[in-house]
Amino acid sequence: MDHHCPWVNNCIGFSNYKFFLLFLAYSLLYCLYIAATVFKYFIKYWTGELTNGRSKFHILFLLFLAVMFFVSLMFLFGYHCWLVSRNRSTLEAFSTPIFQNGPDKNGFNLGFVKNLQQVFGEEKKLWLLPIASSQGDGHFFPMRALCEAQNPLLSNEEQWEDDGIDEEPHGK
Repeated sequence: MDHHCPWVNNCIGFSNYKFFLLFLAYSLLYCLYIAATVFKYFIKYWTGELTNGRSKFHILFLLFLAVMFFVSLMFLFGYHCWLVSRNRSTLEAFSTPIFQNGPDKNGFNLGFVKNLQQVFGEEKKLWLLPIASSQGDGHFFPMRALCEAQNPLLSNEEQWEDDGIDEEPHGK
């Protein structure tokens, strides 16, 4: 689970995260389209060329609403793009996951391209289409391979030094 979204009245997680990101991207583009098409009428209103009093309110309201939603969606979409690039969920961003080797905020980070493939799938031509193409089954997720320097069992040579305890008894 990533989070519960009141805008779509659903929990966002493995099975619908791609669709949520596409929803944000398409909504962002739609707000930009509305603001761009209404902007010429706003200029006419500003210069006094519009004569209808009712249309003035609608144009101001529509432009204001489109710009406000665009700004809000831009921050939300940007945050989720950052999360995808790090292969994290919203919950993992606030609380570091704990593995056998201890907490690791980058435990699922496989690299930028592989992180994108985890959410959008391997076929790039399907990335912008609302078609299920995420990798995995939603229960098991690939983790970043720990090299020897990062593995606490292999990196700390001091713990393998003789601590004065003999393994074999001296006397029989």
